[in-house]
Amino acid sequence: MKIVLLLIALSMAISGLQMAFAPAAAEAATIDRIVARINDEIVTLHDLRQSLTPFVLQRGTNPAVLEDRVQRERIMREALDDLVERKLLLEEAKKLDLRISDEEVDQWLAYTRQQQGMTEADFNATLAQYGLNPKDYREVVRENLLKIRLINVRVGSQINIADAEVDAAYRQRFGAAGAGETFLTVSHILIKPASAERADAREAFARAEHLLGRLRAGEDFATLAREHSEGPGAASGGDLGTFRRGELDPTFEKAAFAVAPGELSAVVETQFGFHIIKVTAREERASADADEKKAQIRGELQQRAMERQLEIYLQNLKNRSFVEVKY
Repeated sequence: MKIVLLLIALSMAISGLQMAFAPAAAEAATIDRIVARINDEIVTLHDLRQSLTPFVLQRGTNPAVLEDRVQRERIMREALDDLVERKLLLEEAKKLDLRISDEEVDQWLAYTRQQQGMTEADFNATLAQYGLNPKDYREVVRENLLKIRLINVRVGSQINIADAEVDAAYRQRFGAAGAGETFLTVSHILIKPASAERADAREAFARAEHLLGRLRAGEDFATLAREHSEGPGAASGGDLGTFRRGELDPTFEKAAFAVAPGELSAVVETQFGFHIIKVTAREERASADADEKKAQIRGELQQRAMERQLEIYLQNLKNRSFVEVKY
């Protein structure tokens, strides 16, 4: 469990790692080929396959989903998009002569080990278990820190959250007096359609309904989540964590707040697929002071604005670059 949590916690750094994923025998015989060109860079089929395990881990998904051919093909297309964007960003960082020092890499690694409660020897042993060595891992960390620096330079400078926007969000969430808040600890099982076709959606819904029947018959939620869920928290028995209103997908949140602790929802459809939701705890917490709450809201608004601006920035990069995808 610690290994999985470590890798998920390092999601910004592991998405480019070359971790081994054994393809089926028929795939192993496939001749390597170029699946994307990004200006002067290329991505091969081998590169793409090697990126799959870290790609799903960074999203909190159980890598066992890669054993399903249909799901693996979908994930490969998503992972390829991620690789293309990564190369575009790193090219831009090079043009701007942005650099990450050895000291910055050391600080990031030390912080990560501290957060996970691991010694350097434990950390390196965990890397070795996934076929990685500390030297190569350092360079991956350097690359990802460089990408983050570029995003802050190009995108972060464009973001300014006005006090009036923070105040409005505060009143909407807490009321004028800043009342207490309800927190839910939530688990789920997510079944994703193989495509956007309605037939695949119906098939995914049927699978979710079947699992719900098994749960209502008394089967263990965590066990079925580990075996069947295709969403975040699958490796942890479906556990998503603790949330308050405004932190979850609106459709998911509405259903979750309607479920009593220990109970199951009906099958809930969101943009991500079909969920079975279990609320394991419901807690009323006293509000922190207004300044602390507003600081948190400001951070959330900045993060959302950053994501919107990054999407625009990436699209502009693609428009003025040569990008050819052949997968």
